[in-house]
Amino acid sequence: AVVSTRVREAVVSTQSTGSLGGPSRKTVQDLTEGEHEFTTRPYESVYFLNCSDSTLTVNSRCAKVSAESLKNCSVHVKFSPLTSFVEVVNCDGLHLYLAEGVSVSTITIDGSDNVTVHVVNAQEQVTGIWWHKVSKVYVDRGGDQELFLLDKLEENNKITMFQHVCKPQPDGSFSKEPVMRENGYPTTEAEKIAADARQREIERAMAQQLLKDMKITKKGG
Repeated sequence: AVVSTRVREAVVSTQSTGSLGGPSRKTVQDLTEGEHEFTTRPYESVYFLNCSDSTLTVNSRCAKVSAESLKNCSVHVKFSPLTSFVEVVNCDGLHLYLAEGVSVSTITIDGSDNVTVHVVNAQEQVTGIWWHKVSKVYVDRGGDQELFLLDKLEENNKITMFQHVCKPQPDGSFSKEPVMRENGYPTTEAEKIAADARQREIERAMAQQLLKDMKITKKGG
């Protein structure tokens, strides 16, 4: 259900692509002003497209929130998305608000400018904000705002998708790291070092178990 009658008649559509035959995506497009609230089903994704100077509020649980080609808009997410995923593409002057208690593991921002992510408790609400071709990303923690600028990257850097990720620290601030592709997946240097260490530990444990099994076999023989 959509609170605004004008929105319901003009720009909201649903597309059924799910295996159960239900609508899987609610598309909201071409809004130019005003405040609008939307209610969705948990299996529906919400897709905001080509809106400007508008406040858009998702006031129920949904599968995912996507914002594309929005200008000077605010998107309010009141409930945690089922997939824990929010994506922003080609937006300018976007403010993304996560209400208190809303948890999103991944926010991706691509080809955008002046995007601000508003959170109440960074550690509890966001696992990582990944971005590519974005000149300015702001993170607002209740009025305490951090600005992240896009750094120039060396040509030999293996980045092919996201260029940076910022993650919440114990003190509530965010740290920024370059992103690389490792075996087809985006990761950071710190995560790669940790993953390699875990892999070495697994291999060591497997080797020890193999030696132990060989000794038992010899004793049995």
